[in-house]
Amino acid sequence: MSKLICMFLLILLYSCNQSKKESNLNGFDVSPDIKNIVFSYKVDSLYLVCTQPINNGRPSIIFKSSGNYVNPKYINNGKTIVALYYPHNDLVPEFHFYDTASHKITKKIKVDSGFISDYTFLPSNKIFYLQARTFQSYSKVAPKAYHDFDIYELDLSTLKSKRISNLNSYSMREILNMGQDSLLISRQGDSNESGLFLFNIKLDTKNSNIFNKIMIENDTLRNSTLYSNPVILSNNNILCASSYQMVILDLKAKKEHLVFPSTGYHYNIIRNVKDLIFYQQNDDTNNIYYFNLGDKKINFLNIMLDKKDMIK
Repeated sequence: MSKLICMFLLILLYSCNQSKKESNLNGFDVSPDIKNIVFSYKVDSLYLVCTQPINNGRPSIIFKSSGNYVNPKYINNGKTIVALYYPHNDLVPEFHFYDTASHKITKKIKVDSGFISDYTFLPSNKIFYLQARTFQSYSKVAPKAYHDFDIYELDLSTLKSKRISNLNSYSMREILNMGQDSLLISRQGDSNESGLFLFNIKLDTKNSNIFNKIMIENDTLRNSTLYSNPVILSNNNILCASSYQMVILDLKAKKEHLVFPSTGYHYNIIRNVKDLIFYQQNDDTNNIYYFNLGDKKINFLNIMLDKKDMIK
């Protein structure tokens, strides 16, 4: 009997492992006209970038190489797609630009070595990005990760980049343009260095490192230290992840309002076009979920490439 039980458990374990799926999706963005998405997709050990119509369309590959393409975004009102490119086995990132009208790669800009977690484009023809300089562990039990983050500026006119902060931050994940020379940045580290922060790019931060943390008055569980993946809504409030939840931050009232309670999955990425919200979760699917804040009815797109897509 014991042998039969062991055999049954082994078969069950094997079946569970076989049925477990891993997401091939590694970031996405939505066009301003809400007609297309652009996403990074894993094929074998490499990532490529594709576009796909949101309604009844198949993927089209736009960036493909022997290295990895990640974190694609629409800029210039959807006329241009930017993606980060890392050569195979090399941590020297490049920004690659793709013109959506001519369907051609128009520009490639290499910057200094290091891991770039996120970037944002400003109408002043500049890209601001978050980059780490070290890959290490600060604990005997913690795995190695990217640390010592700072904010960098890339001038697309001169093709020169420079560091504009002196933080050596433990972790910085997302960066957004808040307008009027202000950047919105998510940070992680000690409790006073974790959450969402505003950074003025016009200030002299060489010695001062001035950051203004977004404070919430009804933050009873200190979830503000876990705010991440922020997007800016049409009323200038912020929607973001708060641990496993999705919340809206009323910046004037300094109040947090729940959008969705915990589903047991972290939010990997959130994007929006006004009040239409798109997001991924770490649920091991290739799904991009979306809903309107008005009714909160969740729909989803399942992203999948097959052999026909690969030979286009």
